[in-house]
Amino acid sequence: MPSFRQRTRILALLSLCALLVTVGHSLLVSVPSETALADYPECSDGFDNDMDGDVDYPDDADCRTPQDESEGERGRFLYVSVSDGADEVVAGGSLHYTVALRNDSDEMQLVNVKFYIPQYANLLSASEGGRTEGAYVSWKDVAVFPDYVKNLYVSIEVSPYAKDGALLVAEVISDDAKASDTTIIVEKEEMAPPPLFISVNDGRVFTEPNEELRYQITVDNTNGPDRDFALRTYLPPFLTLLSASGLYKQEQREVVWNDEFIAAGERVVYELNAVVERDAPEFTILRLRVSSAAALGTDTTTVLYEKIPPTAAELSVNDGHETAVNGEELTYAILLHNNEEKLLTGITMKDAIPTYTEFVSATEGGRWTGNDVLWEGLTVSPFGKRLLNVTVRVRSDAPLGALLKNSVQAAGRVAVDVTEVSTTSQGNDTVQPKNTTALLRKVADRNEVRPGDVVQYTIYLRNTLDHVITDISVDDRMDPTFATVLNAQQGELAGDTITWYVGTLNPGEEWSVQYNVRIDPNTPHGTQIANVVSVSGTGIESLSLTELVRTSSIGVMTKMPPSGAPLDVLCAGVIALLSALMTGIVRRKQSLLW
Repeated sequence: MPSFRQRTRILALLSLCALLVTVGHSLLVSVPSETALADYPECSDGFDNDMDGDVDYPDDADCRTPQDESEGERGRFLYVSVSDGADEVVAGGSLHYTVALRNDSDEMQLVNVKFYIPQYANLLSASEGGRTEGAYVSWKDVAVFPDYVKNLYVSIEVSPYAKDGALLVAEVISDDAKASDTTIIVEKEEMAPPPLFISVNDGRVFTEPNEELRYQITVDNTNGPDRDFALRTYLPPFLTLLSASGLYKQEQREVVWNDEFIAAGERVVYELNAVVERDAPEFTILRLRVSSAAALGTDTTTVLYEKIPPTAAELSVNDGHETAVNGEELTYAILLHNNEEKLLTGITMKDAIPTYTEFVSATEGGRWTGNDVLWEGLTVSPFGKRLLNVTVRVRSDAPLGALLKNSVQAAGRVAVDVTEVSTTSQGNDTVQPKNTTALLRKVADRNEVRPGDVVQYTIYLRNTLDHVITDISVDDRMDPTFATVLNAQQGELAGDTITWYVGTLNPGEEWSVQYNVRIDPNTPHGTQIANVVSVSGTGIESLSLTELVRTSSIGVMTKMPPSGAPLDVLCAGVIALLSALMTGIVRRKQSLLW
């Protein structure tokens, strides 16, 4: 009996615990039941159904009430795009579409794709076995891998009867992803006629300077309709036009035939005559191109010397003596003449002075190298002359009868002068070239200045030519950073340049001008105040640029070096002077007493 009661108590206690657990679960979670029986709306089911990071109402903005059945669009893993790369297409043309599939999930996805063929278009082809199903092309189970773009390709043909302005709308659908592309249809352009055929030939492979070349230019319209056209050519360097057939127009080196007509199936021949310039370098290729729209014809001819090439420069040297004595100085006048209408630049000149002579001096920057006198980078103006001088002294040990041979080389030319050593000095009848340099100089009243000083400049111009110079103007450009022009003496000051209009100078006549410049008080120590003076006018065209321009600079010093005698020297001098004076006075008194 007791055992029965005990069992009954245990059973009652277990039942009470079960009841308490059931009641507690119902209060805290829910009534125990099958899950399928609880049908909660997505906006109150405790899950992030659209995978946007927000759960239920009111946290999820897509939930307006807890009873909303959807939290929004489910998160997508597939993105699709389609494009034909064109904005417009002509009727009867073709387009090539690219369908791009992108997968943003972490796993490979198998998707179905549909491409809807646009209206007014017919399918030509589809990649990867795409099948035509009515109005669309479909692909089944296309594998799209993560971090990889899967491309499908579709080619279509636009109907030649498609109306102008109609839209071709291509659409792609894959699962819930959609994309479209639009292209406008435009009228089909008329096909351009085939281009003309142009040929040009002078019948030559090689040519020489000063030779005339006769070009035949053929324009062929065998395969084209009647048309108007323009024909043009540009003469290459070293080729000068003499004449041409037809109504042509020349502008510098360009030759043009405008408003020309050629009938269908016709062939027209033009002639062009030109001369090879005398200074054309050997192996120069003369390439003449003739064109009309897209048509082009070319002829090439190579310059080849069979004779001595034309002379670009002439060179001479003369010391004005037939004989010379020991110890006598000889001055060689070296004249370089430019025969061309263009500037000669970068010329190197060497003067090998004679044996039994000593180098004394050279003009225009000539440098004695120990073996010869050297000039580098010389320029000579078109049809101009450059005069250089070299002075030597006949050595005392030069034997009688020795020939003093002076040899000069420049611009591929060689000039020689010979003088005999004798007991007497005798000139020859050859007159030395006159100095053709217009003397332009500019000097300052000091070489170094202090900040705040005033510097006086003087410009000299002297006509040393044998003819009158007219329309002369002198330009002086001063760096305005640390210098201010105080007066220009009738000169016109514009910016950093002073201009004086000189007018005319007769042979031997001279002109000069003075003006002052103040140095800025804040000019740093060591600054170089630079300026350039140049002259221009009529009658000096033969002079080179280096003869018409002068440059100079003046240094600025903020700390001048000490000058005069030191103070202790001055004191010693004063004491010595006073001592001498007192000694003189004492001696004078003694002489009076005696």
